[in-house]
This record gives sequence, C-alpha cells and structure tokens, in this order.
Amino acid sequence: MTARHEVAVTTKGVKILGVEPGSVGEFLKLKPGDRLLSLNGHEILDILDYWYLACAARLTVEWWDSEAGVTRKRTIRKSAHERLGLELEPFEIRRCNNACVFCFVHQLPRGLRPELYVKDEDYRLSFLYGNYITGTSLTESDVARITKLRLSPLYFSVHATDTEIRRKLLLNPHAEPILPLLRKFVKNGITIHTQIVLCPGINDGEILRKTVWDLAELYPGVRSIAVVPVGLTSYREKLPHLEPVTGAYAECFLSECSKLQQEVRRELGFPLVFPSDEFFLIAGKTPPSYDEYDEIPQLENGVGMVDLFYRSLDHVLRLLPSSLPFPLRAVAVTSPLGEKVIARLVRLLNDRVRNLDLKVDVRTNSLFGPGITVTGLLPGADFQAAINEHQECDIFLIPENSLRPWDQRFLDDKTLDELQEQTGGRVRLGGATAASFVEALFQNISTTR
Repeated sequence: MTARHEVAVTTKGVKILGVEPGSVGEFLKLKPGDRLLSLNGHEILDILDYWYLACAARLTVEWWDSEAGVTRKRTIRKSAHERLGLELEPFEIRRCNNACVFCFVHQLPRGLRPELYVKDEDYRLSFLYGNYITGTSLTESDVARITKLRLSPLYFSVHATDTEIRRKLLLNPHAEPILPLLRKFVKNGITIHTQIVLCPGINDGEILRKTVWDLAELYPGVRSIAVVPVGLTSYREKLPHLEPVTGAYAECFLSECSKLQQEVRRELGFPLVFPSDEFFLIAGKTPPSYDEYDEIPQLENGVGMVDLFYRSLDHVLRLLPSSLPFPLRAVAVTSPLGEKVIARLVRLLNDRVRNLDLKVDVRTNSLFGPGITVTGLLPGADFQAAINEHQECDIFLIPENSLRPWDQRFLDDKTLDELQEQTGGRVRLGGATAASFVEALFQNISTTR
C-alpha cells in the first residue's frame, strides 16, 4: 500500500473512540484508534449513518486497522438485541453562513466561554436536539441524505416566507426561497417544526399573516409555528436598529395572533401558530392552557412552559404540610419574567404553610442588560449578588435552566459548587414544574401536617 493511499484511507470514515465489552465490535477485534469506513457497503460519514445501518441483522463491516495499517472487512450475523457497540468520534458542527439582524451571538459581551460564540447551522443537531436551522447552507446531497435517513422531525427558522424580507432578516442576499425546500421535505415525509423571531415593524402584520398561511399550506407536514419575541441585549453597537417588544406591542400582537389562530383552525382543524409564553408575560397576561393537545407544541421554544409548570399544582397543594416545625426563611432568585411565573405559587406556599417565609428576589440581568428578562440567561454573578443581600435566609432557590446541565456552570462560568461553598450548601435548584420547585424548597426538612 502506498503512503498516499494510506493517508487517503485514514481520513475516511469515523474514528472509533471506544468499544463496548462483550459487543459485536469487540468480537470483530475493532479497537480505539481504528476508523469505521462502511457498513453493508454504505460509507460512514458520522454517527447518524452508524445508527441507521448498525441495526441490520447481517452486517458487512469495513474498517481501517490503525495498528496493522490495513483495511479489513468482515461479515457477521447478529440478533436484533446485539449491539455493534462502538463509540465514535463526534462530528464537527457546521457553522451558520448568515448574519441575522437579531442573532444573539452577535449581541454577546466579550470574555464568555468560546463555545457561546459558535453559530451552528447543522441539520444533524436539528434532528438530534431540536436546534433550529435556516436551511441556507443545505446542499443537494444534504437534502438527499436527510430524506434517505428519514431525519424527522427537523426544526426550521423561517422568520418570513417573503424572500426579500427573509433575506433582510438573515442579512444574506443570496438566501434561496424557503418554501420550495420545505415542500421538498414534506413531500418526502419529513416533519417540520418552524419558528418566527418576531421583529416589530419588519416581519409582523401582513408579512406574518402571509408566512403563517404559506406554511399552513404544508400542514400536516409542517406541524407547528412558534412565534417568539426578538431578544435585545445591551451590546448592539454597530448592529441594525431593532424595536423591542413592549407590553403594549405584545398585547396588540396577541390579539391579532388569536384571530389568526382561529382562522387557521377553521381551515385546518388545528391552530398551527403558537405565540411563546413570553409574549403573554410581557403583556401582563396569563399564558393559555394546552390541555387539549396530546403534546405541547414546541415546549422548548417557550410555548406552554407556564402551563406545564402549573399542571401538577393541585396535587402539589394537597401534599403541602400545614406547618413547619421551625421558621424557614427562603428566597427565590429569578428574572422579571420568571417572577411573573412563580408569583402565584409563592403566594400559595406562604398562605398554606405556617412558619414559611418565602420571598422573591427579582434580578436585572447584569450580563446582557435589562432587555433580557428570562431566567435561563441570568449569570451566576446575579445569583451571587442576591445571596449576598439575603445572608439571613436559610435556603436560596434558583432555576436549574440557568445552568449548563453537564457541568452545572452559569453563562459567566461561575459554578453551582461555588455558590454552594459560599452558602454552606443552602442553594436549591427548582425545575420546570411547581412540584420540583416545592420539592427543592422542602428538601431534607422534616414537616408536620
């Protein structure tokens, strides 16, 4: 084998990082450092090909043996429950080729951890994790692969179906019309969820109506449209001017969107377009219930999060103790919109449980500025400041969505462990439901009824 051929082979396929003991891969003598080249004759580009192909009962495995420096191939039969058992190298994330006028990455202050400045535009992350893509960088081979592997559902940032308005929002004069791409996916059985970042004066009004009705023509292939308000930080120097979503604007938008929902429901039997809870909270209104739906559409995009939070409230209230054996002073640290969510529960807890004194500390975001009012973007410094101001309290409740799950780190790199060390372990994490909030509050506390 020539050196040139060896280099060509060793850059193909995907590197094997680990082999599960007792697996088919171990039986074949695959090992870390080898490269998986193909399964049943199909080239392995990344983990998706592996998942799609490795379930076959008859497998022809081709790999590059890193120790021997040769390509090997073996065919094996296995039962349905047997795993090939390979841990593969993660794929490199594709980057976004747009410069959206509302892009949050462009509005970040300097000095944050590097990965926060990565703008991803990767259909694999869309399928795996629900990340939104614009589709502007998809190639014909990408579209063919999505269809072949049945990567469904996918999540698309549409913003507007009017091509010129969309190009203006994406700051990409070469962005192709979005509807032909969505039609192709829907025709091939790929389910699509879409989002619209609403920018007052740009893609609202008639432009929004056109977008909704254009997407409605693709229902049920297009399953939902979430509308979220543009978020503006204090770091928009040299960026295009955008109007914020005010309370008055949000109230007017919700009225118009409600009419649009009713029109679409009459046509499709399903409302299709859903404003995020943030609009209701900004307008000072209670977000709606989603009891009629088997699944809350686009929960991770803020649609129905408040409904989910309070869905178990009656059960939680029945389990509440009537009294605590000693006075308990607690403070829930949250954002302006977070306070609107938990205020009702805080009142109920204080009214029903004797010896409980639960306060709410509302923090203005010191990292991004007052325009960012959601809890998930509060930095650790804001929680630390609140704790410093309430040293007399026994427990500090903070929202778990403000932490990166795998290392419990805030956006400013402060860690939960650091807060716990400062407070002697008095910090508790409240989750996405009232039940988790109450559980965190009364954790390790003896109660009486």
